[in-house]
Amino acid sequence: MITLNLNKDGYTGNILIEPNRPIKWSDNVRFIKIFAVFSLIVSGYFLYHGFLLVLPFSGLEILFLSICLYLVFKHYSTCQVLYFTADRVILETGNDKPGERVEYQRYWSKFHVDSKGRYNIPRLSISCMGKTSEIGDFLSYEDKTALINIITNITLSFQNKKQSKAGQI
Repeated sequence: MITLNLNKDGYTGNILIEPNRPIKWSDNVRFIKIFAVFSLIVSGYFLYHGFLLVLPFSGLEILFLSICLYLVFKHYSTCQVLYFTADRVILETGNDKPGERVEYQRYWSKFHVDSKGRYNIPRLSISCMGKTSEIGDFLSYEDKTALINIITNITLSFQNKKQSKAGQI
């Protein structure tokens, strides 16, 4: 999911890049609770018939499911914010707060599109002076192509503005 927030000049602002989350955390908790009740009913039935080891393994099953759902949800909570200022391109990556921040000089940075990504989804990266970062590696094909078009328009707008300022001098 891409949220665009540009200023009136067309080349400064930010882009919020988030993966499409398949389910909310509250729905995950509801699923775990329903699964736990069902699992405990089944293990209670087997416990009543003398199979004592079913109950601890039922608890481990619920714990394992909870951990797996949490890890998947945490993976899909990662987002990136791409800031465009007059002289910098800043990429912040993190879950709830920016965990990693990389700054690039806007005049020297280049965006690269490689069509040989996973599942034929193009790869988008930014590089400048030996630093390279991939942008939106968690996006679907449609979202990635939309992001590439947005960044292309921002870059063209910036280059046109830069050329018009150079012509005025």
